[in-house]
Amino acid sequence: MNGMTFEAALSGRVDQMLDACTKCGRCVEVCPSVQPAGIMGVSPQDVITGVLDILRTGHGPQASRTWATSCMLSGECIKACDYGVNPRFLLAMARVAMLKDQAHLPERRRNGVTRYRDTSRDVAVLSRLQLEAAVLERLGQGAASVSRPSEPPDFVFYTGCNVLKTPHIALLALDMMDTLGISYQVMGGRAIAAASCKCARAMWKYPAAWGRPRSRKYRTANRGGCFPGVRAATSSSPRRRCRPSSGNAAHGRSR
Repeated sequence: MNGMTFEAALSGRVDQMLDACTKCGRCVEVCPSVQPAGIMGVSPQDVITGVLDILRTGHGPQASRTWATSCMLSGECIKACDYGVNPRFLLAMARVAMLKDQAHLPERRRNGVTRYRDTSRDVAVLSRLQLEAAVLERLGQGAASVSRPSEPPDFVFYTGCNVLKTPHIALLALDMMDTLGISYQVMGGRAIAAASCKCARAMWKYPAAWGRPRSRKYRTANRGGCFPGVRAATSSSPRRRCRPSSGNAAHGRSR
């Protein structure tokens, strides 16, 4: 990207969508969060116009602000747009713009820490409502999070933290590796997530909004797409390599 910063790339993408948006309001019409948000009586065209105003200035009508903060990530708005605009992305960036306008840097930092802690707590509660203790152990939680294998496994299966919201995805992957006879160690969840998983990078990705500069140590530790926890768990061989895949990743090494 020729030295372009992350924020500059985001800003460029926002500008392209601002130019492409016709303010037709179709995205608002199909959005399932409009009714529970209590803005059904507001013109869809006025709502999306207000969102564009928020993106440009940080200010906009209350209905538009409410819509931006009520997004349920359904993606219906994306399918409804005929002009290549991603309204869900615009709503996310509108929330960032509102945060910048509402609070100074120290407060944004405090809020960022609080939001991450709230997310961590919510994931922990939800996982315990869904899963028995034995299943949580299999997903690398509890005592399994500090266990050490007798010999290096073929793969380290890194779950991150969000996988605990949809555990069937990870459990299916583990069943497949069991069937193939592959040795593995599961790592992830709240303990490692604080240092490496993508939800912990919310503040890192949006330094202007959250007040968190990118850490040189973090960039170095993750060079090549490998998480710090994965590097520690894999073989000490200089030939080791991590192979990231889409979504929640299973990182491993070749023998």
